[in-house]
Amino acid sequence: MTAPNHCDFSAADFRATAIESSAGRLIRVTGSGLCPTSGWELRLVAANPGVVPHPETLWLELREFEPRKAPRVVTETTVEAIVEDSRARQIVVRFGWREGFTIPVVVAALPKGRRSVRRGSDAAQGRLAASAV
Repeated sequence: MTAPNHCDFSAADFRATAIESSAGRLIRVTGSGLCPTSGWELRLVAANPGVVPHPETLWLELREFEPRKAPRVVTETTVEAIVEDSRARQIVVRFGWREGFTIPVVVAALPKGRRSVRRGSDAAQGRLAASAV
């Protein structure tokens, strides 16, 4: 542990995945850290100050809430945030007590073998049909 009153985090333990649809774009940020005891609560909150100079970068701050009483057992604790953002290509995770890190936003891939195709019978009615290819 790098600091006894904080959880220990690494960029390697975080992921940011963009899910794109006709309704918009959501980014799911997940991560975990090792906390000095069980019972910690972690939150990712928006941290972009006012005017955003780089719209391709989304800033989140990780906030930790220490339990009042808990046995001293190092515990893996997870955190997640879902953010609607159309342009972010990377996420900056900030901390109030140490230097933060940057993680890339990866676009979620459609499962292989599932594609939308226009069938002849559906084309007349203007519908798309999903089929396994």
